[in-house]
Amino acid sequence: MNRLTNVLEAPEEEAPLGDYYVLRGAFGWHQLSAETARTIERQLDRRWPPRWLTFRDLVGSRLRVRTSLVHSLFESTAAQRAAERRLERARQAEERTDANPWEDPL
Repeated sequence: MNRLTNVLEAPEEEAPLGDYYVLRGAFGWHQLSAETARTIERQLDRRWPPRWLTFRDLVGSRLRVRTSLVHSLFESTAAQRAAERRLERARQAEERTDANPWEDPL
C-alpha cells in the first residue's frame, strides 16, 4: 500500500460540536445533550439524590457514576468556547510582550 494514500485521501468530515453540557468529576468529564443534563440536574437537586447516576454521553456511551463524585455540570456553547480561545490567545500575546529577552518564548 502506498504510504501517501492515507495522506492524500479526503479526511472524514466531522460534525461540528455545537452546544453541549459537560459533567465533570473525579471520574473525568463527559459531554452531554441538554436533555441529559436537565435530567441529571433534577436528580442532583433532589432532597435525597440517588447514589448513582446512569446516563448516555454525546457519543452514546452508557455511564454510571457515583453522585458524590460529581464536581460540576455546566453549559459549553460554541460561542463560549470561541470567546475562551480568543481570551487565551490575548493572554499569551500579553505574556510574550511582557517577557524578558532571555526567557524562553511560550
